Amino acid sequence: MRFRHALLAVAAGLALADASIVTLALPELLRELDTSVEGVAAVLGVYTVVLAAALIPVERLQRTIGAPRTGGGGLALFALASLAAGASDSLGVLLAARGVQAVGGAAALVAAFALLEPGGAAGERGRRLWLGAAVLATAIGPALGGALTEAFSWRSIFYFQAPVAALAAVAALREPRRDTRPLPVPAGGLRITFGPAAALALVSAALTAVLFLLVLLLVAGWDASPLAAAATVTVIPAGALIGSRIGGDARARAAAGCALVGAGVLALAFLPDAHLPWTFAPQAAAGLGMGLALPALGGELLPERDPQDASRLLVLRHVGIALALIVLAPIVSHDLTTSTDRAKERGVAVVLDAKLKPTDKLRLAPDLLAGVDDDQPRHGLRQALRKGESTIPADDRPAYDDLAHRTDDTLVLAVGEAFRTAFLVTGALALLAAAAVLPRGRWTAALVGVAATTAALPLAYVAAHHVAAPEAVTIRDPCEQRSLPGTGGLEGFIQDRALELLDTAACRAGASREELVLALTDEGDRKKFEERHGVDPRSLSTVLQGLLG
Repeated sequence: MRFRHALLAVAAGLALADASIVTLALPELLRELDTSVEGVAAVLGVYTVVLAAALIPVERLQRTIGAPRTGGGGLALFALASLAAGASDSLGVLLAARGVQAVGGAAALVAAFALLEPGGAAGERGRRLWLGAAVLATAIGPALGGALTEAFSWRSIFYFQAPVAALAAVAALREPRRDTRPLPVPAGGLRITFGPAAALALVSAALTAVLFLLVLLLVAGWDASPLAAAATVTVIPAGALIGSRIGGDARARAAAGCALVGAGVLALAFLPDAHLPWTFAPQAAAGLGMGLALPALGGELLPERDPQDASRLLVLRHVGIALALIVLAPIVSHDLTTSTDRAKERGVAVVLDAKLKPTDKLRLAPDLLAGVDDDQPRHGLRQALRKGESTIPADDRPAYDDLAHRTDDTLVLAVGEAFRTAFLVTGALALLAAAAVLPRGRWTAALVGVAATTAALPLAYVAAHHVAAPEAVTIRDPCEQRSLPGTGGLEGFIQDRALELLDTAACRAGASREELVLALTDEGDRKKFEERHGVDPRSLSTVLQGLLG
């Protein structure tokens, strides 16, 4: 085996792991290109869809012109498109570059398999290189993307890919051409059957989706740095490495692996708070499952003897990934909007109940609400809290610290709620994959243990969430009596009367007092209030408007 074979495997790994590498750039893309969750999902989705569409035509092309030329041309195209993606200044240009990247990536993958398969020059070690690219590259991708994003910017991810692909293009062109026509299927040989094919598509979708969701949660939701997020998600490749070394019946390994992925993802839906170690056990389960399932499905339960087989399996994987992104992006976008509104309302409740002077509250509230509305809400809130802290008198600092702690807890809880549905859907995809390949007949002790883990891990996290998660702020009925801050003095007296007036006006409108405050301080919330309750909040009380500025 020569150095250029390792270089081809690395390039194939880049093409396979592209979605997971780029995932760490998504929060920066969300902010810098001023786009939405659907927009950043399209950055992954366009590559995935075009790659899936190009694989079969490219495989036929390489039979005509040979794998070395196909690989050299595809990798050169991938390198040029990577440079264009890195230089993009708009989402449209970036998506176009991503489509071209995908065509080059498809050619690179088909050619790399043809040049690395056991019948090629690389021998049996070439097969191991291909499997390493297929399993580990996807899991290692986020760590690489996070390190590059933290050290430089999201653009560096694409610039990094270009020279690697260019060098691999030269390596591919130096390989000898050989016959890569499809091999005849021997009697009783492997064929693509529905169960394993569905399992491969579903578990691939689940794995990519969990990386996409987890990175968005850590960086955009929890305000972790890209490097910290990258270090955190290295748990997945560590688990995958262990899983890939476990032997046994292919169907049992595939079913167990898919079930463990499902267990890990379902547990992520119930993270108690924003401490990174909470993600370790679910990630370890998902990584272990990944290492078990992918090798068992590709090459054992499903044929992967020649470039045609390999291209078909890659199509299955990427069709599943594309469908997952199409389904999950709108869910996450909707739930983020809903949870942001909920966090703002709960945040207003915390501010109104805080034992601070009304003048301090009126000064702090707009900045805090603006922070929650940020693309990275916890980052925006933390900045607003640090800014506000310097304006609070020393005597009121304990009350302010309590407000800061409660608003941060409120936001973390809302962020977790925003991602919960998407994690539950993703976990269900992996469990469906496990069901598709469950062994027939008697279960082994190992399968029973995996089944118990699949049930126990999510249940343990549900219990931990119930015990350790911050208590949700209650939005009280304004028509019922409630306690007031009672900060004392003339200002305290005026504040208590203003809050009573808020309750009275909100009660008449059939709204909460928090909704009413938001409607009086933000034009977008005013329109929502009027649509929901049929009354312009500004008409409820001119005195109240004066008190709120």
